[in-house]
Amino acid sequence: MKHIYLLAMLILAACGTPPADEGGEDKAQAILAQAAAEARAGWQKGLSAPPVADTLDAEIACTLQWETWGMAISDGRLVDAVMAALPPEVQVKPAFDAHSRWSEKALDRQDAAGGDPGPTLEVYRRLKPAVEAAFENAFTGKPGALEAYVAKLAACRNP
Repeated sequence: MKHIYLLAMLILAACGTPPADEGGEDKAQAILAQAAAEARAGWQKGLSAPPVADTLDAEIACTLQWETWGMAISDGRLVDAVMAALPPEVQVKPAFDAHSRWSEKALDRQDAAGGDPGPTLEVYRRLKPAVEAAFENAFTGKPGALEAYVAKLAACRNP
């Protein structure tokens, strides 16, 4: 419980809200419950999103979304309270499986275009900072940022 409290206090500090001395653990639980609800809403919203475009940029964007998410899970940056509220499709193994499927699709496109890795690497380098920034924003308390990130994961669930 202390770990969850400390994480919630870090989220509050990042949002510019000073941590409360009294009832801190209750406030931490409320913050985590709100994050879990926002993530569930994002997943549901993403399930009804239109299909991902059949372009290299879209394939690399989905690859990066899942790569960033999967690394955050395996690094322990996503707390159990939030992860438990999400569907099984976004847990660590499915996240890396989705990443692999999107990576393979992008590599198949590269092979079909003659095998030159240049365009694929250029798109990867161009999109990576934006995807990482979107992930970081999702955990700063910015309203809707976590929902938007998880919605992109759901939209990218199948290549």
